[in-house]
Amino acid sequence: MVKLMNADQLVKIAAGAGIFLHEATPETENLYVYATDDSQAHTVYVGKSASRARSTGEVNVEGQDYKDRIGVGFSALIKENNATRRSFRYDPTSFDPALLLRHIEEHEWGGPAIEALRERLDAHLVAAPTISVEDVEKVLVRIHVNTGRLIGNSQFASQWEATVNGAPNVIAVLAADIARQNGTLPKDTDVDAVPTVERPRDEAE
Repeated sequence: MVKLMNADQLVKIAAGAGIFLHEATPETENLYVYATDDSQAHTVYVGKSASRARSTGEVNVEGQDYKDRIGVGFSALIKENNATRRSFRYDPTSFDPALLLRHIEEHEWGGPAIEALRERLDAHLVAAPTISVEDVEKVLVRIHVNTGRLIGNSQFASQWEATVNGAPNVIAVLAADIARQNGTLPKDTDVDAVPTVERPRDEAE
């Protein structure tokens, strides 16, 4: 059984790491997800609204046919999964670094990447916001990757990410750990619950 993430679950995991996403309109969004239009609302794509024009362009591409023309895979991804857009707004001044700092201390996370992030989080407490909208876009994508959930993004979603020690990926790893601790995600995958398929015996046997 493949692992997918519910859009509300993604919002909750982000909040556990001090990143608060609020429902918005297409006019006020700066982040969005495409999620399946059913009770599961599984996320298939995460994006950042760089401008209103770009958002409008993406919506237009979403509606393009892909069966009898050469186009981008985004159209097929959205249509085949019957996905709809959900708009969010993130305010960098609302970021709460204390949640990550407390988790780092309580669970004894360490190493160069953690120390670099800690310095950045400490700086947030005394200076301008240090976790930007673009950072959050990366974090949301990397949350999927670091929890083994499938996501349709190409950018930031590499399984062999060259910047695993970068702040967005480290935040995503910590966010996933927090989610496992607070029950938003199961602590472990129950391997026995994954259905198995018996291979047919060779007729020659």
